[in-house]
Amino acid sequence: METLHLVPLDPRYPARLRTLARPPTSLSVRGGSLEASCVVAVVGSRWAHPEAEGFAASLAARLARAGAVVVSGGAVGIDAAAHLGALDAGGRTWAVAGTGCEHCFPPEHAALFERIGQGPGAMLWPFAPPYPARPGSFVARNRVLVALSDAVVVVQAGQPSGALNAAAIAQRMGRPLWVAPPAPWMEAGFEGSRRLLDDGARALHSIASLLSSLGLAAALPGGSPDAPSVPCRPLSDTEAAVLSATAGVPLHLDEITSRAQSAAPAVMAALLTLALEDVVVEGPPGFFRRNDGRKH
Repeated sequence: METLHLVPLDPRYPARLRTLARPPTSLSVRGGSLEASCVVAVVGSRWAHPEAEGFAASLAARLARAGAVVVSGGAVGIDAAAHLGALDAGGRTWAVAGTGCEHCFPPEHAALFERIGQGPGAMLWPFAPPYPARPGSFVARNRVLVALSDAVVVVQAGQPSGALNAAAIAQRMGRPLWVAPPAPWMEAGFEGSRRLLDDGARALHSIASLLSSLGLAAALPGGSPDAPSVPCRPLSDTEAAVLSATAGVPLHLDEITSRAQSAAPAVMAALLTLALEDVVVEGPPGFFRRNDGRKH
């Protein structure tokens, strides 16, 4: 597909970037349209926990199926999981690279960038074509990524991290900032997430709450309002065992642990992940049931 080279005066230049005090003077684009009614940035650590990557993919799939564009930075870890989640759901994703279009960083994402650039999503390079990967370019990339979005979701952030930089930019630009709360026993790699939550970022307790805040709840798939929620990704062995151990009525964590025949910390981690994806519902505290779409 042809690569377009745009300047701010070009009518094809994305309207969302015109609001920047200093929009990129050189923007290379390959793929589909850069206009959308709702765009959500999903960002996080390059050294992501596998469960965080799984949630990023599931979140992106739900957003894409609800009609939102998922934008991220094309990095390994959470970014790649978000792009792939949206692609596999048949939706649109925009990848904002940290180089010019003559380079690919990270090199192992050449196939992913090619897939995104085939549309309906798009690849964006907010630098002159020969510009190489440099430490400062990824901070500049984040400014463009956030400007394109209506809300920013941090799935996992260490400290320091690029995700924290994106979060700070979101706060300066007035974009709603959501952070997935880590499980209490997940310490390493989530220091930045906890800091953002302590500083007032909105905790992402369920995907449904995010969709509702964006006005996308009515676009959720599933047909009947009583249709059960289902995962948007393959489950791990532990998650599958835990889901099989739940029922349509609330069961205590101890009962689910016994039924799943797994260690309690692993069961709790799986339940928290499934709850974030609206596959299970907690209530009362310590009790979980499958989400059948009805209020109990």
